Amino acid sequence: MAKKCICILLWAGLCLSAYAQKKTIAVIGSSTAAGYGLPDAGGTINTGWNMTNDDPVNSWPNRLRRYLKGVGVLDTLVNLAVMGEDIYQAMPQDRLDYPHVVGRPWPNPSANIVKALDFNPDIVIVNFPSNEYNLYTVTEVMARYRDIYAVATENGHTQAYITTTQPRSNDPEFSDPVQRAKLKELRDSIMMEFGSHAIDFYTSVVDNNPELSPGVPNPNYLGALPQYGQGDDIHLNEDGHAFLYQAVLSANLIPIGNLPLKIGKISVKRIDDTHITVSFNVLDGNTEKQFFIWVKDKAGNTKSVKVIIPEASKTSQTITETIQIY
Repeated sequence: MAKKCICILLWAGLCLSAYAQKKTIAVIGSSTAAGYGLPDAGGTINTGWNMTNDDPVNSWPNRLRRYLKGVGVLDTLVNLAVMGEDIYQAMPQDRLDYPHVVGRPWPNPSANIVKALDFNPDIVIVNFPSNEYNLYTVTEVMARYRDIYAVATENGHTQAYITTTQPRSNDPEFSDPVQRAKLKELRDSIMMEFGSHAIDFYTSVVDNNPELSPGVPNPNYLGALPQYGQGDDIHLNEDGHAFLYQAVLSANLIPIGNLPLKIGKISVKRIDDTHITVSFNVLDGNTEKQFFIWVKDKAGNTKSVKVIIPEASKTSQTITETIQIY
């Protein structure tokens, strides 16, 4: 949520600012979200063993973190992605309503959806682009995405976003054009199933040309465009990650222009040396139940003070609160 600041010059010498709570994002996924093959700030390449997920400066999660921090709407982005993992390892563990599928990997309790929810995120992003999709059916992959989405959102607080597949080229697992076509089918299924909570990681980086020239088949058809690949036919380079980052931004995970904190005119009056009165208009459509103000006296002392917005104030009204500040 965007930071909302209001500064007022008061006869009492108080300075006030108000802001809504910033958001927490958790990312679960595999090597793409972990930034495999991308450099850190010193140019060292991430091989998966020599870095943390926060090191590759231009992976899509780290670009997202920098931007959202820069505009003041993000508190924390936790990146739990693990190289080589697949959708089954993101499933919840020890849940009778989500039993283990025989012959498939067990959940990873240190990096699955349950672990992500331990951070009390406002948003979870799920990014498993292709691992084992040459073996798993479209039906079972979509079922697992539905399971993870349901677990992520069952608390009524967290929103979940499912990223689509990404194209792979002529690596051994996807050398068959039929397998590459399955990634496209999964992309279409995810977009149809999750709608505004799906993020397209496929369209901007796929080679959609079936022929190099009339009558000459394109061996990279439905693979990643070479200029966006790392050369291993699997992973995207920094330019490719830039497209993924833009796709996440386009999903408008945290609306910046239209804030959930909807406060109109606000004023502060000193009552005595230790109390102030805060009066403010709550506008229609407000969804926040509190905000904070910073008060500063003439000596330069500051304090953050919580202001409670009553539940009934989701309709337009004026509220006055007397608050002890020192």
